[in-house]
This record gives sequence, structure tokens and C-alpha cells, in this order.
Amino acid sequence: MDQGSKTEPATPRQRQRARQRGQVAKSVELVSAFMLFFGLLALFLLDEFTGDKVVHFFQRTMGHADSIEVNHANLPNLIRDNVFALLAILAPYLLLTSTIALMMNLVQIGLVVSAQPLNPDFGRLNPIKGFQRIFSIKGLVELVKNLLKLILVGTVAYSVLSKMWPAIITAIAMPAFSAINLAQATGLRIALYCTALLLIIAVLDYVYQKFEFEKSIKMSKQEIKDEYKNQEGDPMIKRRIREMGRQFMMSRMFEQMETADAVITNPTHYAIAITFELDWPAPKVVAKGADYLALRMIRYAEELNIPVYQQPELARQLYRVELDEFIPGNLFKAVARILAHLSRHDAKLRRKLSGVKPKGEPAPAKG
Repeated sequence: MDQGSKTEPATPRQRQRARQRGQVAKSVELVSAFMLFFGLLALFLLDEFTGDKVVHFFQRTMGHADSIEVNHANLPNLIRDNVFALLAILAPYLLLTSTIALMMNLVQIGLVVSAQPLNPDFGRLNPIKGFQRIFSIKGLVELVKNLLKLILVGTVAYSVLSKMWPAIITAIAMPAFSAINLAQATGLRIALYCTALLLIIAVLDYVYQKFEFEKSIKMSKQEIKDEYKNQEGDPMIKRRIREMGRQFMMSRMFEQMETADAVITNPTHYAIAITFELDWPAPKVVAKGADYLALRMIRYAEELNIPVYQQPELARQLYRVELDEFIPGNLFKAVARILAHLSRHDAKLRRKLSGVKPKGEPAPAKG
């Protein structure tokens, strides 16, 4: 398989980067369809309120048109009053549709704040790329979608009008209010059918936009590996850091071994270096190692003439003690017997346990 092909699902980090670029799965058709649906619903529920407002507006303007003097002085005030009157009529619908648009965007993509889509892209001025976008799969889908909407809306409108055509023909002889009610019923029926169709198209469009988005943010295997390296660090660097850490710990342990009084082994699986002072409550573990490190500790102890004692069970228990910590009380007697035994053959340890200092060092003060 081609390692460069984008066949892998996007990682959370890739999704976050796409979101920061303003690249999200969003259907504009879904927002428009819901705005149209709730706008029609509001028009149906507020028809009396809106009708009264419209009648009052025309009575105030057209009914007194002959008494209104239009000149250079009062024209700005006249325009302002009429605009405010129209905004008062449209305000509920504008507020409702704006709220629906905001809610539908939040439902689809949540809150996304990105200025990157506003950055100028001079590549869009390239006519070759423009033709490529027009004749791409995405452009073809948009064309089919718009043609489908046009055909369906035209079909619905024609179907409703053809069924109500006899009544429309007779509307010429109807009273004005009856004709208006017929026109309102016809327009509402067309609008409701068209809205239902647009909602279906919008849902299908959202599924398609979601599919296209997931496809656009897919990653290749190499990109996933590179992202893992960037997040977790290069494995070679991490391995080198671990090696340096181990070397530092080993060098520190071998320095500590120079102060050890004995090394207790298992005999090759574990090695624990301990030291003891008369004013301490118990011996302390100054170095420990397993397997290869244990063998190196044993050889180093022999070079320093530090006595080595094999006691497998005790070594396993001592290995659980942390560095620079005193051994637990249940192991004190066993370690004390080993130190006492080793002191018979090691003059330095014997002097230390008896409190006798080498020449040149003062003896400890007796309490």
C-alpha cells in the first residue's frame, strides 16, 4: 500500500488543527431550510399581528399620501419613519431567523472562532484553479444539488397551482378579501411543501458534507508517525535520554558504592550495597542493581576490596528497599549478623563496627 496515500482516519490533533483553520463539517442548506421553516411557522402564528401592522402602515402612508408634503426638508424624516415602521413589522421574523441560524450552526459545529478563513488567498484568482474547482467532484455535487432544488420546487409549485387553478380563475369574481385568502392559502401550501422538500435535501447535504469533511482531513501513515514523533518526541532521542539517565544513575551508584561496607548478592541476579554508621538506627542501601548491573557491582566491589556475601532470600528483600533509605526493622538482625560475620575477615569493617577509627582520625566521643 502507498504510504503517502491518505487512508487513515484523522487523529484528534488533526481535527483540532482543521477546526483552528475554520475547516468544519457544516451544511449551509440545513441552516437555510430551518430558517425558512421557522420563518413560515412564525408567519402562520403571527399572521393577525403582522396583518394589523401592515394595514396600519398602509393606512398611515397610502391613506394620507395626498396630505403628506414631500420636499427636501422633510424627505429624510419621512424615509426614516417608514424604514423604522417596516423594521417594527419584520423585527420578530428577523430575530427568530437570526436565532435559528445561530443555533443550527452551534448544533452542527459548536463554537468556532478562527480568522484564518478571512485571510486573503490569492490562489483563488488563478483561473486554472477556478476551473478545477468548478469541474471538480464537489462542484459537480453542488450543481446537481441546486438543479435538484430548482426542479423539485418548480414541480411542487406547478402541482399545487394546477390543482387550485379552477379556484384561481374564479377569484376574479370574488370579493377582495376572499381572493386574498385564496392567494394566501395557495402560497402557504406551496411554501410548506417546498420547505419539507428542502429539509430532506438539507439533511442529505449534511450527511454529504460530513463525509467530505472526514475525507478531507484523512492522514497518511507517515503523517500519523510524524505527528506521534512531534507529540511524544523522537524515539531515538527519547532512547538516548533514557540511556543518559541510566548512565548518570549508574555513575552515581558506583560513587556511592565507595562508601559501602558490604554487598549482599543473589548471587548474580541482585546486588545490594549497604553501609552502616554507629549513630544510625539501621544500615542504609546506597546502591542496587539487577542482572548485568549486579555483576558490574560485584566486580567493582572486588576492586574496592568491599566484602561480598551471598544470601539470595535476603538480597531479594533488600532489593525492594529504595536507594538512600534505611532497611526495614524485620531485616535488621539478618543484616547485622552478615556484617558481624564479614568483620572477622575485614579489618576496616571490624574497626568501624567497634568504633575504632584509623590513625589520624579522632575517636568518637563517649556519652
